[in-house]
Amino acid sequence: MAIQQFPGVILGPLGTRMVKFLETYPRADELRITSGMDGDHGLQSHHYGLSYQGSPTAAIDIGCDLDDVKMRDFAKWMYDNYSNYTVELIHSTPFADDDGFYVKNQQQFPGGGPYGGPATIGHYDHTHWATSADLMTQLEQLAGGSAPDRVHPEITGSPVAAVTTGVANTAPVWGWDASDFDFNRGPMNMVAAQRDGISFFIYKTSEGTDWQSQHYQTVLERGRDAGIPVLGSYHFLWPDDIESQIEFWVSCVDEQTPWWKERPWIWQIDAEQSPNAPRPPSADEVLQAVQLTQQHLADRGAPGYVIGYTPYWMYGDTLTGDYDIWASNYNGSGPPRPFRDQYQGVGDNAVGWNVMSGRKPSILQFASDGVVGNQETCCVDKFDGDLYDLIRKCGREPQQAISVAAAMAAALPRPKQRRRRVTPPILVPNSNKAHAPVG
Repeated sequence: MAIQQFPGVILGPLGTRMVKFLETYPRADELRITSGMDGDHGLQSHHYGLSYQGSPTAAIDIGCDLDDVKMRDFAKWMYDNYSNYTVELIHSTPFADDDGFYVKNQQQFPGGGPYGGPATIGHYDHTHWATSADLMTQLEQLAGGSAPDRVHPEITGSPVAAVTTGVANTAPVWGWDASDFDFNRGPMNMVAAQRDGISFFIYKTSEGTDWQSQHYQTVLERGRDAGIPVLGSYHFLWPDDIESQIEFWVSCVDEQTPWWKERPWIWQIDAEQSPNAPRPPSADEVLQAVQLTQQHLADRGAPGYVIGYTPYWMYGDTLTGDYDIWASNYNGSGPPRPFRDQYQGVGDNAVGWNVMSGRKPSILQFASDGVVGNQETCCVDKFDGDLYDLIRKCGREPQQAISVAAAMAAALPRPKQRRRRVTPPILVPNSNKAHAPVG
């Protein structure tokens, strides 16, 4: 039987396949599709189309007439049978005899795992399910078809099938730079960071010629899986032997996160003075590090945004070259609190944005004690531009990451009723329960 949908729900080709598959649920008549590519799901979401292991994704939300037992039964059916074919499954329950139903990247997480648990993620009134085109094909074949054309040829070849990614252009563009110190003093919940508006994130990978981070790979994979649009790495530069340091750094990134070549990536050279070093790197050594890093990227045939953390309080106006500057100045940020509140005291005309060594900083670290998601004591940053500007700095073309919701709105007939009513006309016979839309 066809599963009912709330008015205004927009489904792409993959979302339609997902709904078709749910018709195999033994009590499919209890299911309601409450959201697809429509609605507000944050800056970036599988709802608008991302990718998983190189395959485009989609997400839908499923309700069961606000019946807690029915919703738990459905989520458990998905969890028990199809976790291996799932990119995301999220459903929290009010019952004491289960741990909710959470899957991330084909792995089950009783209690919530990367989502942070019921108190953080919610989803009591619906089940969120995301999968990829490749996994969906496997599901359809498991169900006995030769997907996708034989199972449901009527949706193959949709005019918007080529739309596969979904990061909208946004401003302001907030960032977070972290290290193993942060890993040891908080949960490093990258899903919470993304939901809090973080659009770029970098993590300390190496220092000198022999120190490597213990947690770089783990945290960057979390950031990737959370859908943060721009990621990156930073190296703490020592004076002398610059060539060996850059070779060591790039090799560490290649080994631990080889997928960096597939996404917008920041390479930050952190040119401060270590308490164990005799002096900070000179301006000429910083320029050498920038040029060597750029050469390594060229040798690999992969773009990236090479930038120097060379604050005015360390280098003044002595820098050479024309590479971009990542500055730091905490004036106006005030006491520890959510990072957006801190920036209100800083502002776009703060002294930290002043021209130095002939150019305005491209990124400003404006506090070192901001709150990001559920992590305290964070170094937080703002990029001078919008998200597409930053993606271009990384050598990528942002048109490859357009808003799928906008593409769908242009490609599909505009529905007559786009706003969902509080009580939509999809009711279970003889039921007087409200059918409030769920996000």
